[in-house]
Amino acid sequence: MEGIYSKLQNILMAHFESAAGNPSHNGRVCSTWGNFHFKNFDGDIFYFPGVCNYIFASNCKSPYEDFNIQIRRTMVENATVITHVIMRLEGAVMPYSHMGVLIERSNSYIKVSAKLGLTFLWNEEDALLVELDKKYANQTCGLCGDFNGIPTNNEFISQNAKLTAVQFGNRQKIDGPTEQCDDPIPSAVLMNCSSEFASICKTVLTSEAFTSCNALVDVQDYIDTCIQDLCHCDTSMADFCMCNTFAEYSRQCAHAGGQPLNWRTSELCPKSCPFNMQHQECGSPCSDTCSNPERSALCEDHCTDGCTCPPGMVFDDINGAGCIPRKECHCTYEGETYAPGTSFSSKCRSCTCAGGEWTCVTQSCPATCSIEGGSHITTYDEKYYSFYGDCSYVLTKLCDSNDFTVLGDIHKCGLTDTETCLKGVAISLSGGQTVIVSTVYLKLNYFSLSTANVTIFRPSSFFIILQTTFGLQLQIQIVPLMQLFINLDPSQKGQTCGLCGNFNDIQTDDFKTTSGVIEGTSAAFGNTWKTRADCPDAKITFENPCTLSIENDKYAQHWCGLLSDTTGPFAECHSTVNPEVYQKNCMFDTCNCENTEDCMCAALSSYVRACAAKGILLNGWRNKVCTKYTNTCPKSLEYTYNVDSCQPTCRSLSEPDVTCNIKFVPVDGCTCVNGTYMDESGKCVPAASCPCYYKGMPLSTGEVIHDNGVIQIHGSFHTSCAFCSLPVCAPPMVYVDCGNATAGVTGAECQKSCQTLDMECYKTHCVSGCICPPNYVSDGKGGCIAAEECPCVHNGDSYRPGESIRVGCNNCTCRNRKWHCSEEPCLETCSVYGDGHYTTFDGKRFDFEGDCEYVLIQNYCGRKGLNQGTFRVITENIPCGTTGTTCSKSIKVFLGNYELVLSDGHSDVIQRSPGGEMPFQIRSMGIYMVVDTTVGLILMWDKKTSIFIKLSPSFQGHVCGLCGNYDGNGNNDFTTRSQSVVGNVLEFANSWKVSSTCPNANQTKDPCTANPYRKSWAQKQCSIITSEVFAKCHSQVEPNEYYQACVDDACACDTGGDCECFCTAVAAYAQACNELDICISWRTPSICPLFCDYYNPQGECEWHYKPCGAPCMKTCNNPSGKCLHELRGLEGCYPHCPKNKPYFDEETMACVSNCGCYENGKHYKPGITILFCFTECVCIYEGRTYNYTDMIYNTTDGIGGCIVATCGPNGTLQRVVYDCPISTSPTTPFHFSTTPPATASTVTSSPTTSVCVHEVCQWSEWYDGSPLIPGFDGGDFETFTICRNPEKIQCRAEKYPHKSIEEIGQVVHCNVTYGLICRNEDQKGELHICLNYQVKVFCCDDYSHCQTRVTPTVPEEITTTITQSPATTTSETSTFTTKLTSPVTISPTTSCCKNVTVPCQTTKTPYSTTKKPTTSTISTTQTTPYTETSTMTYTPKIQTKHKTTTIETIPPRTENIHSETTSTPKQSIQTETKTTTILTVTTSTSTATPTTTIETSTSTSTLTPTPTLISTTSSPSTTTHVTACELELCSWTDWFDVDFPSSGTSQGDFETYQ
Repeated sequence: MEGIYSKLQNILMAHFESAAGNPSHNGRVCSTWGNFHFKNFDGDIFYFPGVCNYIFASNCKSPYEDFNIQIRRTMVENATVITHVIMRLEGAVMPYSHMGVLIERSNSYIKVSAKLGLTFLWNEEDALLVELDKKYANQTCGLCGDFNGIPTNNEFISQNAKLTAVQFGNRQKIDGPTEQCDDPIPSAVLMNCSSEFASICKTVLTSEAFTSCNALVDVQDYIDTCIQDLCHCDTSMADFCMCNTFAEYSRQCAHAGGQPLNWRTSELCPKSCPFNMQHQECGSPCSDTCSNPERSALCEDHCTDGCTCPPGMVFDDINGAGCIPRKECHCTYEGETYAPGTSFSSKCRSCTCAGGEWTCVTQSCPATCSIEGGSHITTYDEKYYSFYGDCSYVLTKLCDSNDFTVLGDIHKCGLTDTETCLKGVAISLSGGQTVIVSTVYLKLNYFSLSTANVTIFRPSSFFIILQTTFGLQLQIQIVPLMQLFINLDPSQKGQTCGLCGNFNDIQTDDFKTTSGVIEGTSAAFGNTWKTRADCPDAKITFENPCTLSIENDKYAQHWCGLLSDTTGPFAECHSTVNPEVYQKNCMFDTCNCENTEDCMCAALSSYVRACAAKGILLNGWRNKVCTKYTNTCPKSLEYTYNVDSCQPTCRSLSEPDVTCNIKFVPVDGCTCVNGTYMDESGKCVPAASCPCYYKGMPLSTGEVIHDNGVIQIHGSFHTSCAFCSLPVCAPPMVYVDCGNATAGVTGAECQKSCQTLDMECYKTHCVSGCICPPNYVSDGKGGCIAAEECPCVHNGDSYRPGESIRVGCNNCTCRNRKWHCSEEPCLETCSVYGDGHYTTFDGKRFDFEGDCEYVLIQNYCGRKGLNQGTFRVITENIPCGTTGTTCSKSIKVFLGNYELVLSDGHSDVIQRSPGGEMPFQIRSMGIYMVVDTTVGLILMWDKKTSIFIKLSPSFQGHVCGLCGNYDGNGNNDFTTRSQSVVGNVLEFANSWKVSSTCPNANQTKDPCTANPYRKSWAQKQCSIITSEVFAKCHSQVEPNEYYQACVDDACACDTGGDCECFCTAVAAYAQACNELDICISWRTPSICPLFCDYYNPQGECEWHYKPCGAPCMKTCNNPSGKCLHELRGLEGCYPHCPKNKPYFDEETMACVSNCGCYENGKHYKPGITILFCFTECVCIYEGRTYNYTDMIYNTTDGIGGCIVATCGPNGTLQRVVYDCPISTSPTTPFHFSTTPPATASTVTSSPTTSVCVHEVCQWSEWYDGSPLIPGFDGGDFETFTICRNPEKIQCRAEKYPHKSIEEIGQVVHCNVTYGLICRNEDQKGELHICLNYQVKVFCCDDYSHCQTRVTPTVPEEITTTITQSPATTTSETSTFTTKLTSPVTISPTTSCCKNVTVPCQTTKTPYSTTKKPTTSTISTTQTTPYTETSTMTYTPKIQTKHKTTTIETIPPRTENIHSETTSTPKQSIQTETKTTTILTVTTSTSTATPTTTIETSTSTSTLTPTPTLISTTSSPSTTTHVTACELELCSWTDWFDVDFPSSGTSQGDFETYQ
């Protein structure tokens, strides 16, 4: 023992290292460690040497046991080690990976986190720790006790009998079925042991490393435990016994909020770390890594002991290479790893790796628009939609010219409305030339044709390519179905119109029509691009053809499922092109078509072509599917997967083949075998068999017809009409019969309607039909209407001229068939609902189900944004169901130094660091909890799975996360944390995990496939979305996506909660409708009812269900009843509060007359006494604290307005602006700054003369002198800083400089008297925010026409400036600086200074001397008497002894100066003492004798406590005292800082000087 003692004493002489720890938090902790030691939830520490299986902690007092943890210890080499841990969490037995349970390694521990509110830590040796949510208080059993907060009680006292630790422990034993484990025998107490080891244990546990711990955790229990261990341990295990207790005390300290320092040394309990990591006793458990260098910023766990990276380094979790500087981190892209400095290039984009992030450059590239399957359209901007038309449509054209127009004939080709086919394609060029390709061309032969602007050729049997000279290329697929792919050069960006969209990289405006508004559905949009008036309008359809035939459904599921099969023939392209939309189209077309296989194979080939366009060439995919097309090639031709160049033809042997210079996306089809050439008949022949060509024409008869400059490529077909009769036209229409008409007659093909009035007539041949008289157009109902009477159309509804509608947050008025809309900036929305259905701000929809925490949105993006961000929103799924379906969500909002946690239907505010006001407002609106922030972010949560985030336009392009980057372009929304754009949803979403140790999410199985027995029920229930219930909304919001999401969720919720999943999905569609002011009352007593009557007091009827929501109301969280943003249509239960109970209490769900107090999001009911409530309910302004009703400032705006600010309710600043009374006294204008205006100096006057001058006037530049003030009471307030009295003013919005204020539509006051005033509260729309405005003024100089000119002997101008710093104590310092601007010559006779005795004169210096009496008003009140001492220090003032004049200097107009008043109570007296010392030095020369005087003035003024009006008429007065004093020269030092702030009530910052 003596050897151990001396060894330990030597070790303790070593220096204890110190290291800072991370912020920590308290928890409910039970632990066991070392040599059978336990600490239960209630704080009891006991010794129980049991080696059986024991219940450590269980939720035994609940009707359902959420968890049960059992442990078993074993002796291994004389040390006690925990060898078995059995955990059951929500029915899963560990070790097992179950949804809702995360197992990860955190520092030196295995950490199990269960979302039910349990955290488990095990160091894999002796120590185990469990932390429970407080909701389990008084509900636990086992060695951890009952968690009732009362030590000893119920654990060691049973039926009034006291139990020993061994007796208590034995009660927790759980033997196995065949096990009979013996109870432990209490060990003997060793005498005279404690004195020997007491000093050792005490020395360590009370050392400097545990200083912060000793105040938080009682150290004596651990000293006793340490002594007990050393007494029982043999010599070889002394380190083990002692170190475990030291480590446990360190862990308990961290849980209690302390920060233990590094107490381990190389000799005392040393720890080694892998790589170049360092052991820290209080290190962050959230390590920054290469894949997530921001992890520690979101860490909410207390510090733990373990191995961490040195400061300035991150852990390389990509290569597993230990700690490295961040700049050495590798990047990942599509599963590949790239070293710093390396790069990759994809189509139109090249990226270079730099410090774990990609720096990318995007090149302008051609875009593709496609029409696939006869109905599925993809725009240039990659917006996907389906349109079931029956007419000729403009697919794409230049909006402002007729250089080219591509037309598509889409017609019905089956029995149902959704069976449509692309029948023909035509391109019209500016010269009137039209090229038509019809499906009948299938019977025509191979050919190549060139004209001036167009080249047409057939690279394979499956495709025709039409190439123009102006950057337009058409790829027309003809096998197995006609499909069209239009490629357009980037030089045409932003100039196109038609079904292909506007090619501006913004998907959300692709449905914008020529009338000026964005249509809500594809049918409404598509109908605006009809070229013929007699075509019917396409209708919205909700038909799912796969529900009509089980056989077709199975067939489609099997073959279309290959697209998403991760081991299938298309898997190679998954990371580049998401197969989801192609699989949906494949399923629809396969079930819908009569020729099932043709449609299925066409859909598969569409995906293959999309991959080829991205550079991924898929071979062999026809080996098991669609094989017939590879076996049906004509003789002498063979099937080829990728054809990317011109084919060998007979023509190319005689002359250059122009088609060989054309580049195109590789296609497949039948081509000639090597060594053969294609002749004009389409046969592959040897070169010797090729015909001769003369001037491009074969000597044999050709198939191409030239006719008057029109090139037509189609087969001849006739319409048979055996039983047709001529239609009867309703007057004033007349019938035109093209069969009997002469050549050149125009038939019904060019008949205009209101819808096609702006459309060109693309005439190919005369069409018989009814036409309107001249100057009349078809009204679409069989009649005619004057063109000028045509209405505006939006979403299928017609509006007369002058009528208005609301589109988004703007109002649109119909004028001359066009919509003229306001341009208010709108809040865009990101939505997440149900089982991981996401819609980004830019409208991109995707599904993702992950079990980790993910960044939903933040403005910490990339390296540049890490230090400039302000907010983060983190979301976590709480799963249920065997398919992993999400049942609810937990949301965390980080804003400033506050964190808001939304979970279990409740909100909790956490202040992460002291200071600052709570930056959000929380309120209940119906079924939603709304979080309104001051930065322009609004979060709406239905307390379950639905989250809607609205964001101000000021964040466009500056955010990232699962909600996308909000730049309008949905194509780049899949931007990973490392700034690369990927195509795979999983790669994108997994990159936004908060913890890199959380496992990646994998592709989940389709829930309706996994649970087929639920599919029919799900489809039946969800059909409410496509039913008549929502008919009003169908033309505004496409319901199909919401219907499919509803079916998926209803199939997935298989273990209860199925109605919740269904109701949430329907409510999401209802909310989308409500956003557009389409209110649907869809809930019934049998479908998702809301029982609002539950909240009604007995016999009363305050509560009602409102499907459209209600305006912002007065609540206890928001007593003003004013909301930062007015939100529309939030359904739910709303109270109608009576006048005597005007406030709604969200906690009690009742109307109340008094809410109590709210402090930092915490509520205190009326009547509760809280020590800090009074001191917190104050206003803090510029560092000073004001109580309720105190005046904060009383000033003017410099243009006749007086401003009084007082401290209002809830710590708000209440400002009142009114016209100032006329007064002759000078005023101090209100400019928001800390520099008061200059004061006038008084000197003796000189002779003056009057001089007349001309007035000079001119316009100022545009300027913006006041920033936008956020919040309901804020706005933009521009005052004059250029001149005092401008004669004219002009105002404009910074964003719209060429629009008048009236055109913009905001409520703005622009007046030459007071400037510009725009108040947020006056504005309409959902933002309630002013634009930023600028003003310019017409200034004339401030001189009168006759000006007094001063003629001093030595001209001089003296300006005195006062700089006043805000005081937070009772001491105030002001500095007066006198600036001499006139030239003065001084010849000093002394070059050094020393202390001398000279007469000093004390002069009372007047504050002001003017020609007229000055009147000043001082209002004072105060809560506590005090004396304020103010010292004003002058710099030496030099005066020349000449006659001088009184010069009143005009105060310089700087911005925003507050003049503050200090309050005192009626019985207090405020004393102000000012001491002024002026240095006087006398110098002489032969020419002049300038003198400088030193003046010391002391004045004491006593201000009476009540408001007093003090009128002062000043005249020069001097009191002279002759005193012998010592001359002393003084100067200011530099700023210095010798102390640091310390925490604690008695601490602070103490600066001393020497």
